[in-house]
Amino acid sequence: MHAFVEARHEPLSIHLSTGLTFPLHLHPQLELFLVLTGSSSVTVRGQTQVLGPGALALIFPNQVHSYTALEPGTGAVLVVCDLSYTGGYADTLLRSHPEDPFLSGEKLHPNVPYAIQELEREARLQRESPVFGPLIQLVLARALPQLRLAKNSAADRRELTYQISQYVGEHFREPLTLGTLARELGMNKYHLSHVFSEKMGQSFPAYLSRIRISCACSALAETDRSVTQIAEECGFESQRSFFRVFQQQLGTTPLQYRKNSRSLEASPGRGEGSAGEILPH
Repeated sequence: MHAFVEARHEPLSIHLSTGLTFPLHLHPQLELFLVLTGSSSVTVRGQTQVLGPGALALIFPNQVHSYTALEPGTGAVLVVCDLSYTGGYADTLLRSHPEDPFLSGEKLHPNVPYAIQELEREARLQRESPVFGPLIQLVLARALPQLRLAKNSAADRRELTYQISQYVGEHFREPLTLGTLARELGMNKYHLSHVFSEKMGQSFPAYLSRIRISCACSALAETDRSVTQIAEECGFESQRSFFRVFQQQLGTTPLQYRKNSRSLEASPGRGEGSAGEILPH
């Protein structure tokens, strides 16, 4: 699952996620979310839809979005990339957004799931590949004609959820309180607490914990760093509080999550066998 929200340092992140649940956030990259198994509730710009196997969410840069896995073990491929990988589509991605960013498996051109799963296979073989850009552009070439696009307005960047997501995403590894966030946004903290309840659908501590847990899940799945080191890197005060929150949110331990994530990557049909062929319209 992805974790380095907003303040991402890698130009391209491609991986399998298991049971991804992540609160409202945003970043300046393009994001592709293809459901493989189970079902996930995905929210983009206030629109929520339940996506089943084969469905795609296409999230343009700086669009507030979230994920909630609805079944244990829901599997998806997540691609987050800088616009340098999108070729001639970069201007469109920056200046507009889909009115409906969701495409069901029935509507999706066969090239799209092929290209996304090929991206995941290639990413496990090597960090850099000349096929990354062309495959991402293939997804856009097939998916964008199926979407109705609307122009972004200046109000998008003034939207409070944008400001909250941006600040928390950049500072979640630091000691962070509702009071600190309120001061940075020039708001009364009691009003901001109400905004979290109304706009984010959860309290500030719950929102912050989900972002930190997501960061930890990414590190557990993709690195061999110790649990203690990961807990500290993701903003938890102690390993004890990390274990407690992790168990509450995911119903398992960090080490078991690491084991399950790697089992999913190694399972048959997750990157082995025929890559398929590119299909014409």
